[in-house]
Amino acid sequence: MKLIYLTPGIFNSGGTERVLSIKANYLVDVAGFEVIIITTDQKKRKCFFDFDKRIKHYDLGINFCDDTSLSLLKFYQVRRKKNEIYRKRLEELIRKESPDVCISLFGKEFDFLPSLNISCKIIAELHFNKKFRENSYLSLHKGVLWRFIAKIRTRQLVKTSRKYDKVIVLTKEDLCQWNKTNNNVIQIYNPLPYQTQQTSELTNKSFISVGRLSSPKNYESLISAWSIVHNMYPDWQMNIWGDGELKDFLKNKIRTYNVEDSFILRGKTDRIDKEYLKNSAFVMSSRYEGFPMVLLEAASFGLPLISYDCYSGPKDIIDDGVNGFLVPLNNEEALSDAMCKIIKSSELRKEMGMNAKVKSLDFSQDKILPQWPVFFYNLLK
Repeated sequence: MKLIYLTPGIFNSGGTERVLSIKANYLVDVAGFEVIIITTDQKKRKCFFDFDKRIKHYDLGINFCDDTSLSLLKFYQVRRKKNEIYRKRLEELIRKESPDVCISLFGKEFDFLPSLNISCKIIAELHFNKKFRENSYLSLHKGVLWRFIAKIRTRQLVKTSRKYDKVIVLTKEDLCQWNKTNNNVIQIYNPLPYQTQQTSELTNKSFISVGRLSSPKNYESLISAWSIVHNMYPDWQMNIWGDGELKDFLKNKIRTYNVEDSFILRGKTDRIDKEYLKNSAFVMSSRYEGFPMVLLEAASFGLPLISYDCYSGPKDIIDDGVNGFLVPLNNEEALSDAMCKIIKSSELRKEMGMNAKVKSLDFSQDKILPQWPVFFYNLLK
């Protein structure tokens, strides 16, 4: 069976790129498939993750990423022309390779792939939740007009998704929402990138959170909740790993709440596994998620999990009161209370940490990856 994956690039260290490398390598090496990856913005940059040498890679050189600094009018003129070029080059290459299945990872082709003159099955893999566009708009803009625009963007997503043979989503929670509008959606979890035998000792007086310093991660709410914890347990620390556009804003918030000594922005690291092992629990304050791999990674190292019950993902991973705590979105008092419970009881930390590690096994590569060949064979029946 021959598959084509469409994605902007495979040079970043992001979750989508990592999952693609794991999945593509498995499909080639274990399932015996032929896999081709087509990108638009690679620019001869080296792949961040390792891909099997048998995987073909074409870059079409569209380079949508070059347009962000253009004026609004110029942006739309250039973008329209590039979309036409991309459409033509992509159709020619797909017809030349003649795959059985073509999979969009939600690049610019998502909107036009169903209208191409190609004979293969077409799939959309959504590495975000159904309300992603809506949530993105509303996290940056307020008011009735923006809420209306956000709703329209979700409707556009639904309308286009119905044109695909199948749409793959990441969580059971999100699947329930999609089933209200579509009959072509199924759910397959992302696999853990690794399964480790290492387990945190849960003795260090510190929490960890991992994610981009951006609006969706809602770190300003975590800072507020942490200030309550800090007043009660000043010898504990919160470590944030990640970088982003809100770094200076968050630094000011940290100063405002007077927690500079205990709420630490650590920056980036290429060995986050070592950092999980140094901490005693993981906290996530996101406004929304697709499928938060950081929760799974932390669980695999035996960390208790604390998260806002945002849409979607945490509910699929955290069994409240068993391997961690789910608290109402933006309820900072409840979030701080959950952290205090973890601090107060080493027995609770160990029990929840052990349960978290066991739960992470449900998302192992051995359990998730074999679902993909079965899906593709059933699709072609």
